[in-house]
Amino acid sequence: MTLDRSANARARQLILEQSPLFQGLPDTLLEHVARNATERTLRDGQALFLKNDPSDFLALVARGRIYKILYGPDGQELIVDTIEAGETVDETALLDAKDRNFTAIAYGPARVLLLSRRHFPALTSEPVLLERAHATLCLRLRKAVDSLETMCLHRLESRLARYLLSIMHDGGRAAVDGFEVALPPTQSILAAMVNASRPKLNAQLQTWHRSGLVSRRRNILRINDIDQFRCKAYLGRDFARAEPRARAKPN
Repeated sequence: MTLDRSANARARQLILEQSPLFQGLPDTLLEHVARNATERTLRDGQALFLKNDPSDFLALVARGRIYKILYGPDGQELIVDTIEAGETVDETALLDAKDRNFTAIAYGPARVLLLSRRHFPALTSEPVLLERAHATLCLRLRKAVDSLETMCLHRLESRLARYLLSIMHDGGRAAVDGFEVALPPTQSILAAMVNASRPKLNAQLQTWHRSGLVSRRRNILRINDIDQFRCKAYLGRDFARAEPRARAKPN
């Protein structure tokens, strides 16, 4: 039993060493987290926590993906962020003890490491970790403000084009005379990410397809005219300023 516990702690430490929040930190801190963390397996659609739950643990996604979701009064969903493997969920818990301000749901099977609040002092006494937690929260805040601007001030075509450009930067690939983007697995997820109904989302994709701006093969969307697509996203503005990395052409 002791050997199993030791092996589990070492496996957790290897996961921590690859996490942006924990990598490069002292071994004693990583050992503390690995030794005291517990593992939880989530089914597809299962909640890690709900909005207004106590912030009584920090979670690290070891495998799978977690969506941060807000729900409207009529049950509509808005996906406000995606937490990938290696990332932590709600770093705010390290900085204050207020209740959660979103719901965290697994998309597909997921495994997370949980560290309860009673083990936080070793983390909050490490300046580098606190600096990283603040930097991560600042990045999430900037993304949230950008998302708020897009959702509230722009029509669906612009919202959808901006979202697709953002995932193109993160994981898209250049193709001959175009760019390819992997869409979320279902239109329901994509609709929740751009705050639209599925019928309106589908109608917008069909409009682009009929015009030749995009083509689609299963869940791969090919953008055939990247400059025109950026104009759709930024309403004809100077997108070189709006998207400084988006000027790269495919090889």
